[in-house]
Amino acid sequence: MRRAVVALIALVPFLTPVAPAAARAVPRLGMVCTQGPEFDLTADAGHIETPDGSSVLMWSYRPTDGDFQSPGPVLCVEQGDQVTIRLRNELPEPVSIVLPGQSGVRGAGAEGLLAREAPPGGEAVYTFTASQPGTYLYESGTDPAKQIEMGLAGALVVRPAGHPDQVYDEATRFDPAREYLLVLGAIDPDLHHAVETGGGFDLDRRRARYFSINGRQFPDTIHDNGAPWLPAQPYGSLVRVRPYDAASNPLPALIRVINADVDNHPFHPHGNHVRQVGKDGRPLRTPAGADASGEHFARTLGAGQTEDYLFTWRDRDGWDPGRNPLPASVAAPDYRKLFFSDGNTWYSGSAYLGATGTLPIGTASQNLCGEWYFPWHSHALHEFANYDASFGGMATLLRVDPANGCAATPAVLTSLGGTAGTGAADALGAIDGAYYEATGTGGTDWQAGFAGVPSGAGGLTITYTGRNSLSALTTTLWIWKWSTREWVRLGETAASVTTDVTLTRKPQDAAAFVGTGADRGKVRVRVLTEGTEGSGSSGSSGSTASPVVTRADLLRLTYDAP
Repeated sequence: MRRAVVALIALVPFLTPVAPAAARAVPRLGMVCTQGPEFDLTADAGHIETPDGSSVLMWSYRPTDGDFQSPGPVLCVEQGDQVTIRLRNELPEPVSIVLPGQSGVRGAGAEGLLAREAPPGGEAVYTFTASQPGTYLYESGTDPAKQIEMGLAGALVVRPAGHPDQVYDEATRFDPAREYLLVLGAIDPDLHHAVETGGGFDLDRRRARYFSINGRQFPDTIHDNGAPWLPAQPYGSLVRVRPYDAASNPLPALIRVINADVDNHPFHPHGNHVRQVGKDGRPLRTPAGADASGEHFARTLGAGQTEDYLFTWRDRDGWDPGRNPLPASVAAPDYRKLFFSDGNTWYSGSAYLGATGTLPIGTASQNLCGEWYFPWHSHALHEFANYDASFGGMATLLRVDPANGCAATPAVLTSLGGTAGTGAADALGAIDGAYYEATGTGGTDWQAGFAGVPSGAGGLTITYTGRNSLSALTTTLWIWKWSTREWVRLGETAASVTTDVTLTRKPQDAAAFVGTGADRGKVRVRVLTEGTEGSGSSGSSGSTASPVVTRADLLRLTYDAP
């Protein structure tokens, strides 16, 4: 059902051309906040891109000192803030803002049916106290059947005072690095064309052809925030998590969902159920105040509704080749029997999380390091389309990364100070007692070359497990900095041991250590062992120095792939 009464309306063309927006410096993933409590917005017009090569005229609330964007900016405040929104109108008809869920909103401007309005070329001001934490919609209260369809809507987020890691209270804690916003919308291009050309349109004949999340349609939805080829659609909606772990990843992700459309939309997340903890800016509680949150396979959001979900992905099946290999009676998928209809896949070639395998020749894989992808989409399948062509529309992806991030092991080894002994690069992929050995007098110096690390990878971590034959030695890890062509030592010197020890080092500014151009995707790590040759032994022929043997059981690079 719709929340607006339909009528025959005469529509006026927009008159002011809008220059394309510049790329924004925003985080690559997750919700992008415009911090309050004071905001300056301008109702304006611009065009957005669609994945089928078309474009559509939209109206939106843009930052007054910024470029056109659709949807409007995410307004973020704290509970108790005195919020002020100043609205300027560059559209050819009056506009306004209403704030469902907020009480005591005071407006200044021309009198309108539902709210104070800003006339063309004029302004309106709205003030209120953000008294309740939660997720809210702000939208036009002037001719909403038309203006909300045209795009005059955005998100308002109220955080509990002093608790940016909570939705409402301690029971709704989440990982602040995993906060996502999905604003659902739909577009009838005929209505938008009528506005652009000054024609008339019967809202009874409205038929949406594009269905969006954060103003984009799939596959554009999964691109980064601020993608330069989508200048008027700055917000992506890829949801990215890692498996639950009580020690390293105990908190859930937060998914805020808003239906900014005039129709209801059923939304379905794959992978695991979501736990709904709030609706329309209020926590789910029984009349007695007990927790009434619950897990859901799918949710239908009514027009104008908001819902808050906590999401945890649990590796219930133990998809790890070491802990839970496929039974001997079950064969792994054979790449020679796989076929991808468009020669493109998100499959890594392996059934295991964090592992890659072989794909048929000519197949393009979007998979970086064995991560898993699940579709999150409208369950009304005609909305899973761009102008009736699937798959597109109101859809995004859930990306589940390996528990410790993406991993790489050496592709090549070079021994410079000493002689390579037993073992090879592929012996350094796991703790299995298969050692790579380098031998020298006074110490050893060997290098490992990694390949295929994607540009933009962050959070590089070097993990080394090994032992030395003598105790009077030191071992250090180094990494090659491509911009200055020099080795950079990682951390403090480690004392030598004759039993296995693990060193973990994390360089700052990961981008400086991943090669580009002809060295694209390359990382070089150096393992340097130095010290006294040994106590020696006396005999008829004199003193004999003991050789130094460095034994490495593991050398692994982990990172967050873009």
